[in-house]
Amino acid sequence: MQRTTDLIRALEYHRAQNLIQRQPKPDRPSIPLLLSWIHHDNMLEGRPFRTEEIAQALKDQDVEVVKYLHPLMQRIRRYRDAILMVWNASHEGAHRIRVDTLKRIHRTITPDPRDRGGLFRVSSPVHRDYFQTICSADKVQYNLRKVLEFVQDEFDKACDPIRFAAEAHHKLMHVYPFRRNPGTTARLFTNLILMSRGYPPAIIPAHQRDAYYKALNHPEPDQLAKVFSEAVSVLLERSRTPLGLIEARG
Repeated sequence: MQRTTDLIRALEYHRAQNLIQRQPKPDRPSIPLLLSWIHHDNMLEGRPFRTEEIAQALKDQDVEVVKYLHPLMQRIRRYRDAILMVWNASHEGAHRIRVDTLKRIHRTITPDPRDRGGLFRVSSPVHRDYFQTICSADKVQYNLRKVLEFVQDEFDKACDPIRFAAEAHHKLMHVYPFRRNPGTTARLFTNLILMSRGYPPAIIPAHQRDAYYKALNHPEPDQLAKVFSEAVSVLLERSRTPLGLIEARG
């Protein structure tokens, strides 16, 4: 209980400082944050982007790498672009937490037309990467609307922002809106919810992969809230260092 109280206190301090210092246009996230975010979130999906590969992709200088690595550089940058989209959208507040934003995130990281970027699934896949119970395909739009109503209703009232985000994510992964990249899309959207309120994103480290999958398969979001809390605690600690969450102003 004390650990939860301390975390909420640290979160509210971070939020207050963030909102006080907020500029008309958002600063860019720092390179170390982008490196960590891209690496760990894709490791959760079994995509082992190495930090040196990510660093090279973020330079936007593909002439420096051999040609067969260009598709990899593009995949990494698509995820970078999705993070930047979420980062910028969060600056605009709760009104960006809506279906078209979710679809836009999905289109950004799922560009192949065969993967139906931004289009809801039309079947309930037997073989998939996640193993929690999901709703039938014909209920996706209805259940997604209920998730967004829950988020809007609780957005300014939730006393524990991490549990609130974990519950929203748990509900969203039950909806499982897309056949391809449902987890990465849902985590980016969940971080939009957190950052829209002024809180840091929850970047789940790769070593928590099993705990994350098991928490999603649990009927209640409490285990997922623990995974989120640990992830946010680490990021809060790092944000106190000179690397911070955003690029230093020149």
